[in-house]
Amino acid sequence: MKFIYNAPALLIKKTLIVGDTHFGMERRLRAKGIFDESFSMRLFEKLKEVIAEHNVEHVIFLGDVKEEITIVDRKTEEVLDKLSKICKVTIVRGNHDGGIEKIKDIEIHPAEGFVFENLGLLHGHSWPSDELMECEYIVMGHQHPMISSTDTIGKKHSEPVWIIAEPDKEKIKKRYKKFNEKIKLILLPAFNPLVGFPINFSKKDQLGPLLNNKLFKLNHAIIFLLDGTCLGKLNMQ
Repeated sequence: MKFIYNAPALLIKKTLIVGDTHFGMERRLRAKGIFDESFSMRLFEKLKEVIAEHNVEHVIFLGDVKEEITIVDRKTEEVLDKLSKICKVTIVRGNHDGGIEKIKDIEIHPAEGFVFENLGLLHGHSWPSDELMECEYIVMGHQHPMISSTDTIGKKHSEPVWIIAEPDKEKIKKRYKKFNEKIKLILLPAFNPLVGFPINFSKKDQLGPLLNNKLFKLNHAIIFLLDGTCLGKLNMQ
């Protein structure tokens, strides 16, 4: 398993793992007065570039493939149809993926996730299955992690980051009878550049039961920029 340089994606063998593409965002943008009808297709082209560069044969989406919550919009359907002609496509259900089963030639897994190459893969809005908690890593989307900073003239900057957190064994024991005591949580940055969550500046609850119930030590997690730069621990930010 490796983080892809300057891309919010994981590579394991010839399988690419991405999250939170939110295809079909054009409608939401129009509601804000932004008319960009080619956004989803440009995002798809970016994904295709990563696929071609790394000879990918299988793409796994960690949920929120689409922006519309209850329906499959035309943009998403078009993108997934094109992608399924290039490689195998697997989707772990996210909270935005209602109706996704109507797409043909796509493998669908429930919100509780599934195990792939000793990685527990899920979106993150639901509790992971018992099987996932026995893996070496849990890889999760949903959070859209970013880091915000303020420069010397007071301007704020935000950029996507990878976050790797250690387990809180005592809290995990309250929920799971059996788990890998060395398990780590990887928060996957969103593939869609228009969604993001400045995790270091927000005082709100985090997204999903694993983080809201503090089963992993998020405040002491290690942070990496997409170019591989390590920013140290989250509590240093």
